[in-house]
Formats: sequence, structure tokens, C-alpha cells
Amino acid sequence: MKKLDKYTGQDKIVGRPMRLNKIILEPNNKGYAPLLLAGDIHWGSPQCDTKAVKDLFSWSLKDNVPLILMGDLLEASLRDSVGYGVYQQKLNPQEQMEEMIELLQPLADKGLVKCLLTGNHEERITKNTGIDISKLMARILRVPYGGYACWHLIKVGKQNYTFYTTHGSGGSTLPHTKLNSVVKMGYFLQADCVAMGHLHGLSTDIRLIEYIDLKDKMVKQHKQYVVLTGAYLKWAGGYGEVKGMPISKIGSPKAKLRADSHDIHFSL
Repeated sequence: MKKLDKYTGQDKIVGRPMRLNKIILEPNNKGYAPLLLAGDIHWGSPQCDTKAVKDLFSWSLKDNVPLILMGDLLEASLRDSVGYGVYQQKLNPQEQMEEMIELLQPLADKGLVKCLLTGNHEERITKNTGIDISKLMARILRVPYGGYACWHLIKVGKQNYTFYTTHGSGGSTLPHTKLNSVVKMGYFLQADCVAMGHLHGLSTDIRLIEYIDLKDKMVKQHKQYVVLTGAYLKWAGGYGEVKGMPISKIGSPKAKLRADSHDIHFSL
């Protein structure tokens, strides 16, 4: 049997794209482990805030802050994409991929990239060619690939946290309707945190859920965090201004996962 025949019709990267990604984070001297949820960078777009992106990655590297990449890392405009972005993007998709890998390589080498998701912009290439460019990036960087959505079991000290991350979908434009898109997912996903990109909103909220703890035979409350994971596109001259959308804050949510108690805090 030829070497390639062995893998025909199979995923050669064993375990990827994965359904459950297991992560161990070491708490710092303040008793918590930080975690970034960063996506919708759109590298190559003329509206991409390249300085903010580089500053984020530099800070992550300097302070040893791990991150989950939420998709749409590249602009990846093609000739049949909506609009005329293919003529506006500063770099072609090959150059976008190469520069993004160069930016992420120091983080990956240090073990800080805990998962890489794909987005609808990268999927433009997949739909046209059958080539999953995000999977290729994950393989080159040697980091876990989560596909379009992935569960994460995150251990911090003695605490176990459950995260569900997805690039997401939808066309909501107002801040409260954007957040409602991820709130709706929380109704059928039992996770400590449900996080979604795509909508370029940067916000978070808490859902309180009552349940019966069968072990303690008591009624308890569970906190579920719903999070929109932001973007790095400037408003002026871009799609947001053309369509009359509200201006969104540039950045990524930063989580603090406590090691001594089951508690999460987000800063935006």
C-alpha cells in the first residue's frame, strides 16, 4: 500500500479538526490564568488595524498570555466574493497567509496558541478550491485546529472550565442584536462560556441558570458567560461606514480563570 493510499478519504492530521480540545493553563501569582479570544483580524484588508494586531500579539508573547484564534484571520477576498474587496486588499491571499504565520510563529513556538479556528473568509478559499487554508496554517504552526467551532475543557489548578467557541454567522448590526445571537446559542449549549466572532462586536454578558445539584441535593445557580470576541477593522472607509453600521471598539476579550474557585472575569 502506498503511503498516501493509507490516508485516502481521511484526515491525515490525527485528532484535527477536533471536537474537544483539552487545555491546561498554569495560574499566575495572582491566582488566575489569563486567556485571550482573538479573531476577525482580516489581515490584508485596507481597514485592518495592523498596529493593534501586532501590539496584541506582542503583549501576549511578552506576558505569556495564551489565546484561542476565532477565525477570519485573513481577508481572503476572491474574484467572486461579495463587493470589490479583491481589488482593495493590500495583499493577495498567499501573502496574507504567509504574513499571518510569521506573526503567529513566535506565539506558537512558545505554546501560547491553544487553538486556531477557521472563519467564513478563509472558507471562501475552501469553497473555491477544496483547500482548507486554516488547517494548513494550523499544521505549519503545529497548533490544534478546531474547524469552525470547537469545545474546550480548560483546567486551571483544580478548576475545570468548559468553553464553546465558534466563528459564528448572522447579519446582526446593532450591539444588542449582535449579543443576542450568541445568547441564543447558550440556550442549547451547557458551557461556562459561549464565545462567537464574525459579528465584529466586543461585548459580554452573564446568564444565570438554576438547576438541582444531584450530589448536594440543593438548588444552585450556574453562571454562563456569553461573549462576542471583537474585531480589528477600522470603521472609516470600510464596510461598516458604507452600510451605516455602528462603530465597534477594536480589540479582544481577555478572560481571567480563577484557580481557587470556579469563577471567570472578562475585560474588554
